Amino acid sequence: MDLWGEVPKRERAILEILFRLDEATAREVQSELMDGISYSAVRTFLATLETRGYVAHRVEGQRYLWYPVAEPEQEGVSAIRQAMRTFFKGSREKAMAALLGAEDRPLDDDEYKRLLALIERARGRES
Repeated sequence: MDLWGEVPKRERAILEILFRLDEATAREVQSELMDGISYSAVRTFLATLETRGYVAHRVEGQRYLWYPVAEPEQEGVSAIRQAMRTFFKGSREKAMAALLGAEDRPLDDDEYKRLLALIERARGRES
């Protein structure tokens, strides 16, 4: 499921919150949005996302706890692909340069080795 290309901005924001928190009440989602959206609007968005198969809920006492249906890693790949198309004109090199420059610390030896192995695997050679 490629949500990041097909889900409207507000619903994506709610999904991002649920991926980050693992699960949350509508009130918790509302407080994370911090833009004045009403509680009833958040509930409506969550119900819409559930109808479309993106989130589900469980009942704990009197609370509904909402959670994303898809795996975070799977959706992370989709989000990165969307960002790569949108911000880096499809360039893996530019996207990787941005990711590597985003940290305030240099790569340690283990990270470097793991990244190098991933690059070699992507080129079709096992290292």
